[in-house]
Amino acid sequence: MQKREILIYAYEYTNFYHEKYNNIDLDAPWEEFPVTTKQEIAHGGLSVVSSQYFSKLGGSDIISDYTSGSTGEYMETYTTKAEQKKSMLSLWLYRKKYYGIDTSSKLCYFFTFHRGGERSEFEYRKNGLGISKEFLTEDNLEEIFEEIYRFEPQWMLLQPSVAMILARYLFETGTEPIPSLKYIELSGEMFTEQQGNFIGRAFQVLVASQYGCNEMGTIAYQCPCGSLHVMEHNVHVEILNNGHPVEEEEDGNIIVTAKNNLVMPLVKYNTGDIGRFRKVQCKCGNRGAVIQLKGARKDDLVMMDDGTAISASFFHRVFQEVQWGIEGRIFQYRVEQEEIDVFVVSVATDEEQGKIESLFCQSIKTTRLSHATFQFRYYRYLLPEKQTGKLKFFICNAGKD
Repeated sequence: MQKREILIYAYEYTNFYHEKYNNIDLDAPWEEFPVTTKQEIAHGGLSVVSSQYFSKLGGSDIISDYTSGSTGEYMETYTTKAEQKKSMLSLWLYRKKYYGIDTSSKLCYFFTFHRGGERSEFEYRKNGLGISKEFLTEDNLEEIFEEIYRFEPQWMLLQPSVAMILARYLFETGTEPIPSLKYIELSGEMFTEQQGNFIGRAFQVLVASQYGCNEMGTIAYQCPCGSLHVMEHNVHVEILNNGHPVEEEEDGNIIVTAKNNLVMPLVKYNTGDIGRFRKVQCKCGNRGAVIQLKGARKDDLVMMDDGTAISASFFHRVFQEVQWGIEGRIFQYRVEQEEIDVFVVSVATDEEQGKIESLFCQSIKTTRLSHATFQFRYYRYLLPEKQTGKLKFFICNAGKD
């Protein structure tokens, strides 16, 4: 279905969108329809679900899942098995075309929550090995790798923070890469080009990025040329500022309309991410629009002493400059704003601490935080947060009592 058809369907069959669009002519220009926020959907309950599917909820054909944001607030999502299969079709076609992976390929992944409430370190499915993130500690890495070797996966679907921990184990112990493995797909967190390259070298496999969310599946997928192509058979993507489209190469909020979910329609849905459309004619042959994600989400804002807020993505540039000036590696980092002018910087590295701090402070002087105080803490690994299963690179605690 096209975006206008989805909008009209959502208006006719959900109480949520009927109320949201009640005062708008359905023939009005697309730009006049308001953006839908995650908070609205999370608090909308069954009003977001199509009345055509009320009687089927809880049945075997309806798939429900949970997604959690940075605050850990959970949102239940619904779709049908047929819709899910349709939404995944393009992704599987490109996985096969680019990386030789299909539905029969053996997969290894890490999970945050147990299905049905059971608790175990490993879960086994048809062609799948799942490993609990709660079990992902330094003491358990040897056992984890032994299980992965036994399973002989052909590909892994990982969050970047998990992939970095596994890659470091291979790099630092000299352990042989997994012989059966030929591809790693990274999803769920932002990561730098340097981190992606390190993961690929450690595992000696191809690495690609998949950008998506539980609410609607894959939004964009990375081709071997490095371009992140919009999955136009699954979603319609806009990039807006204050509700208005931006020019190419200009940053804005990534707004998505799902094309393959009538159970829980999502129209002009604000993903919370920031990005831009790129002027790229990719050589891979994929004609889908190319987007570039920025290093911070809409909520990842640094609070300033004058009451304004700026994107935290500049910290990526700062750490890039630090990386250029050292011989070792910065494997992972996180910045937490505790007060307006006080920041805690957590780093996982094999470099001398004093050198990192000197280069960091030198680089930060060129930003609006030149007078702020930075406290450094060093760790062996930075593990995903237990509540969300993700590792954010920036957290603002200033003003949150």
